[in-house]
Amino acid sequence: MSEQLRIAVLIETSRAYGRGIFHGIADYSRAHGPWSFTVQERDLRGGIPEWIQTWEGDGILCRAFNPELAELLAKAPCPVVDLYGRMQHPDIPWLDTNPDGIAKMAVEFYLNAAFTQFAYCGFHGLWFSDQREKAFVALLKKLGFPCSVYEAPANFENQDVATREGLHPQGSDSIREWVSNLPKGTAILACNDVRAQQLTTAAAAVGRKIPDDLAIMGVDNDKIICRFANPSLSSIEPDTRLLGYTGSAWLHRLIKGETLPSHSALIDPIGIKERTSTDLIASEDEIFVKALRFIRRLTDQRTQVEDVLKHVGRSRNTVESRFREILGHSIRDEITAARIRRARCLLQQTRWPLHKIAEASGFATTAHFCRAFKNAEKQTPTEFRSAGEPPLL
Repeated sequence: MSEQLRIAVLIETSRAYGRGIFHGIADYSRAHGPWSFTVQERDLRGGIPEWIQTWEGDGILCRAFNPELAELLAKAPCPVVDLYGRMQHPDIPWLDTNPDGIAKMAVEFYLNAAFTQFAYCGFHGLWFSDQREKAFVALLKKLGFPCSVYEAPANFENQDVATREGLHPQGSDSIREWVSNLPKGTAILACNDVRAQQLTTAAAAVGRKIPDDLAIMGVDNDKIICRFANPSLSSIEPDTRLLGYTGSAWLHRLIKGETLPSHSALIDPIGIKERTSTDLIASEDEIFVKALRFIRRLTDQRTQVEDVLKHVGRSRNTVESRFREILGHSIRDEITAARIRRARCLLQQTRWPLHKIAEASGFATTAHFCRAFKNAEKQTPTEFRSAGEPPLL
């Protein structure tokens, strides 16, 4: 048996995001190792551990949170891969979650719920928040929708993530004022679950009801934060396991003396975990709302148009007219779109064969699934799955 590779991991264990990356690293180690790890509990402000400067090993996986750590690791005598993307050091390959993927997922979800008013709330000046804001606002502008953006006062522009998150855990006066002035029926994307949770608290303080007045979605799907929020938070789930797995694959290749065809990669999120904070369809048409909710909640079954009509107790012409007026397409189109959304998640999260994905998504045959998917996504299911795999997996 060959000698185990010695890998140091400088990634926070305090957050669901970091722990998800650890799962990906462990999966790669089991498949291609096993590796011997040097790990310690840490958070994003864990500092530079003293031992790393004299540590002797084969490679380092990190989340470089400041320039000092990035510079230190860039001079390390072994390969380093950064899974944070903040510093983007020219001498360290890096990977991160794709902000455009986050924006696309949030916008599609909200538009499918008939929202026409949008807002973004982040930590102004923090790199990941600004990237997600830029992507969200740009996509909405392209589609013809304005977006209200919360701008923090200048004295709130500390660059440390944990410090910014901890300044006003119940929401600042400026956030409460901003939330109170948003029009009813606004769909909000927060930069992460911490910010989303703060928004729910601020909204309650000014008498705004979630989701009746405002819908709120976070990012990271940190189950503890999402469940402790009131109401529980819907959240976009990043593919942290794939991030850790791919970063490990990159590091392994560097250790073996191979070159990487790319210095960086962005990984799309998995999907949206729906909870109470977005359980609203922005329409006062009760027939339409009842029909759309029925379709959403039965996407893994072979729901037909007749099932929807039976559920709402109205004629086809009546319900069809609502769908075409509000969403611009038919009931059947909406059922197909819901099935495609489920299929996309299964293509990203599993290695299931296409026939199993077709069945789980509610399609009658694999051929029908492939035709519908290509029509909607402009690529085959196999091409979609391959495109979602970062280089060197």
